[in-house]
Formats: sequence, structure tokens, C-alpha cells
Amino acid sequence: MAADKVSQADKIASGLTRRQLIEIEACSRCGECLAWCPVYQHDKKEENTARGKLGCLRKMAAEQPGAADQAGLLDGLYACSACGQCHVVCPIRINTPELWEQARLALVSAGLPQPEPQRQQLAQIRQYNNSYGRRQEERGLWAERAWQAGFLLRPVLTWNEQPSEVLYFAGCTASFDQTMQPVAVQSARLLQEAGVRFSILGADEPCCASKLRRMGDSAFPAEAAMRTEMLVRKKVRTIVVSCAGCFKGLHADYRGILPGSIEVLHLTGFLNKLIQEGRLKPKHEVPLAVTYHDPCHLGRHSGIYEEPRRVLGSIPGLRIIEMKRSGPFSACCGMGGGLKLARPELQKKMSAARIREAEATGAEAVVTPCQTCLMGLAAGAVAASSSLPVFHLNEMLIRSVCPDINFDRIAAKLKLPDGPDGKPAA
Repeated sequence: MAADKVSQADKIASGLTRRQLIEIEACSRCGECLAWCPVYQHDKKEENTARGKLGCLRKMAAEQPGAADQAGLLDGLYACSACGQCHVVCPIRINTPELWEQARLALVSAGLPQPEPQRQQLAQIRQYNNSYGRRQEERGLWAERAWQAGFLLRPVLTWNEQPSEVLYFAGCTASFDQTMQPVAVQSARLLQEAGVRFSILGADEPCCASKLRRMGDSAFPAEAAMRTEMLVRKKVRTIVVSCAGCFKGLHADYRGILPGSIEVLHLTGFLNKLIQEGRLKPKHEVPLAVTYHDPCHLGRHSGIYEEPRRVLGSIPGLRIIEMKRSGPFSACCGMGGGLKLARPELQKKMSAARIREAEATGAEAVVTPCQTCLMGLAAGAVAASSSLPVFHLNEMLIRSVCPDINFDRIAAKLKLPDGPDGKPAA
């Protein structure tokens, strides 16, 4: 038994970097993370906090774990969206998001696997190359249907048909989730309005595989290398991504894998650039007071706060009212890090709390540039019995640039199913 424990501890310790081993010892136990953790607000267990997880991890890596420590670490580690708030408020700036992801990998390597719903989705990504278990041939159908319905100025061609200056990477959610396909349609239309020459990969577009990294799957480096090889072979130079999770994956998780010659941009930053250059012109008034929700993967993880706000600020008539928690301190909606799969009831409470915070501003709507946050917040509005609408940032810009391509019209004409609240998701 002792040999098994030593072996497990050795595997956990060897699965962490030297810096991370120092970090788990460096926690000063100050408790600052308790005041800010969005999970701890709804489930007040010590192991849900960064301090608690670090304490359990310290014991398990030092060959001193008890059954309670192991159970506590597993509960806390997967009841976590890895939002990064604890990193921002930590007095010694322990890189907790990276540590939690690496710890999950280390635990799996030591024989302590992920929760079953996460394992199922990871297997789906490896088998189908998308997180929806759908045929890859369906991935680019949104573009074909949008052209046929009259929502695009011209057909969107695949990279094989027309290599371009920009590759638009729609991601699994906007490609396969029908309630979110208007995000891809509006992204393509906005790029066309600005005269951007772009293509999509269509059936060749892979899942970015970042969820493998988030949930501790050892296959991530090999999967990322395969995707990188494909992008290099196709001579892609600029990738514009409309999913905050895909952006974090390709921009950060692929660091050291994706060559520096390939630039990865989030759509909001690219749209801001197009507006500043005068290529995209918001002209119609959108008389609305909105509050902006910072996605964790775009904000805390990637440092992109101002570009989305500049895009909204360029829209005539639109007014932004900030929530109490915004920017680096923005409260997580709970949709990241595999939390929704492991603890769906907890994720819903987190989104509902964020909706209540948005309501407190007096704003007429919530706006976010992340389709995953959009889904979570829309479900949170239902859980909070709120009538506050949730919009994708694209919708606000579309209403100012070409109002006839609004979400409701796309959903009605393409006969898309309703969103999480029984209404169109945007």
C-alpha cells in the first residue's frame, strides 16, 4: 500500500513543473481567494478555493495524502472553471489557471481520471474532431445556408477553393450548435462589409482541442501538433477566431507549437482595427444601454479588455454601463474549464449571479463577445427568472452596420431552434 502511495505521489509531483511545485508551497494561506472565487460564493467548501486546492495538492505531491485530501482535491479541482480570478487577486500571483490544468493532467497520469461527463466529451473530440459528435462534413454548412438565405454579400469559399489573406475560424459551437450559428453568419457578413478577403476551412476545420488541455488529457500536445501541421501546410498566415475558448487555445495553448509566422487574432480585436481604419462603418443608431461581460479566456487569460469596448463605443446611440465586477475582476459565468460538464447545477448558479449583477446596473441588455458565455448567461437569465436579454457583440455591430442581418431574422429564416430560455439565444 505504501509503495502505491509513493508511486502515485511521485507521478503527481513529476507531472508538475518545478515552478508549480514551488507555487504549491508558496501559498501564504491569506484567504484572499475566498472573497473573490465565483464557485466559493455558491458552494462554501475550502477545497473549492485556491487555498484549499493548493493545500490538498501539496499533501498529495508530498506523499502525505489521506482519503479526505484526495476526495477534496478532486472535488475542488473539477468544481472550478479555471477562470483565473484567484491568480489576479493572489498577493504572490500564483499562476493558478495553468496550475489547475496541469494538476488535472498530473492526476490523470497518476490514475485519478476526470469526471465521466468530461471523459465522454474528450473521447468525442478525439473520435469526431469536434465536441458535438457530428460529421465534419457538416461543419461548413452554416456558410452555404447563409448564402442561400441572402445573408451574405457573396459565397464564403473554403481555403481549398481560395487561399486568402485571412482564415476565419468559426469553432465547433458556432459551426454545429444551431442556436449559435448566427454568430458565424454575422462574423462572415461583417468581414465582407469591411472588404476583407477571407476563407474558411469548412470540413477541414478541426476542433482546436483546447478542451483536452483544460480537462487534463495527455493527447493535447500531439493533437495540437497535427492541427498545426495542417495550418502550416495550407500556408495560413492570419487566423481570426470568434470563439474566446478557441482564441485562448490557438493563441496561448499552442504557444511553442504554432510557428510565430501564424498570427492569431480574436474577432473583436480585428473588428476594432477595421473600424479604426475606416473599413467598417457603424452608421445606424442603436439606442440601448448595455453592460459588457468580459469572457475569462479573452479578458483575464489574454488581456483583451479595451478592444471589445471600443467596438461598442463606436456604435452611435449605444451606451455602456459597467458592472460592479468588470475587467480583471469580472465574475465568471461558469462555462469554462469543463465545469459545466462536471457540475452543471453550479455553473447555472454562477451565470444566474452574473445576470443579477447585470440587472443591478440598470442596463437594458448584457453583451458579450463569446458564444459560450452567451449560452451560459442566457441559461442563467432563466435560472434567475430575469427578462434581461443577452446579446453577442456581433448583434450590436450588425444593428449599426446592416440591421437586416440581425439574429432574429437569421434564426427565423434558417428555422433555427430556440435558445436556452425558450427564445432565440441572442
